[in-house]
Amino acid sequence: MALAAMSAEPVGDFGCRSPEVCWPALPGLTKPKSATPVRLHYHRCPPLLPLALVQLQPGEDPANNRDAAEAWLEQALDPPAGTPRPRLLMLPEIWNAPYAATRFEDYAEPVPEPGNLLADGLSPSLGMVARLARRHRVSVIAGSIPERGADGLLYNTATVIGPDGRLLAKHRKLHLFDVDVPGGIRFRESDSLTGGNRLTVLDGVDDPLGTGLTEPPNLGLLICYDIRFPELALLMQQQLGATVIACPAAFNTTTGPRHWELVMRARAVDTQCFVVACSTARPHGDDGYPSYGHSLVIDPWGTVLAEAETGEQVLHAQLDLAQVTLARQAIPTGSQRRNDLYRLSRV
Repeated sequence: MALAAMSAEPVGDFGCRSPEVCWPALPGLTKPKSATPVRLHYHRCPPLLPLALVQLQPGEDPANNRDAAEAWLEQALDPPAGTPRPRLLMLPEIWNAPYAATRFEDYAEPVPEPGNLLADGLSPSLGMVARLARRHRVSVIAGSIPERGADGLLYNTATVIGPDGRLLAKHRKLHLFDVDVPGGIRFRESDSLTGGNRLTVLDGVDDPLGTGLTEPPNLGLLICYDIRFPELALLMQQQLGATVIACPAAFNTTTGPRHWELVMRARAVDTQCFVVACSTARPHGDDGYPSYGHSLVIDPWGTVLAEAETGEQVLHAQLDLAQVTLARQAIPTGSQRRNDLYRLSRV
């Protein structure tokens, strides 16, 4: 029996024409072997969102940090052959300064409210990112930087910048990293920072990120230690509709080996969201904060799609956002909760 291929309608930038059904449709499935010839059909693969995480190590000089971050972002936009150009970029936590509670004030910058154009604003770090976003028509989850608020207080603040250089979302870290692990690390963000007071999910309506997808993601923002609080992530998913959770972070070599992948995968499974976690890189030698590295991209099933090593690098991945619906339909925890016995609520 001869094999035949049926014609297919044209596809866009995100699709593909494959002479077989894309496989696997669900994680963990393998393609069965067939002893009989099959009729091949051209198949339109689900739209994918290509993204790139920039894992870098900031130094002491703020201008050098901005220049280095810009160079890494430019590199991310010129991926290796066979890797699609990302439509979403991401930076790590505190990428413009050393991660040290006593140093945040020295590097703090003003961060306006969403809706403002940033290219010529008062924040040199966000201005650089905004100009790059506008130049390349790409959105950037701009990690976090120390923010000096209008109230005079300092915050650890993450932002999302759109392809026109406009601030789309702003999240002040809610849970400050105050820990003392015997024989490990001691750190107190609260010595200089104030915690935020808002949950942050950027609505995908009208595609503010410019993904080109017919169903753009609802993008939730957390910062590092925030990810350890499952109630927060669940509220973002259940009440604010998050489908992707972005977490710029700086786990360390004490907590990282124990909890980094475990916690990120747990939040992905809890919420049935994609989790993208961009870490700072590990410094050379014993100088500076001992970042763990290992930036991660995790799907709603808890599968690690991509993982960085410890040094500076760009991590590319593609998100098949249809997996969010598939996971929630297959394991419908969202409709199975016993609201007669327990429930989550926002204060």
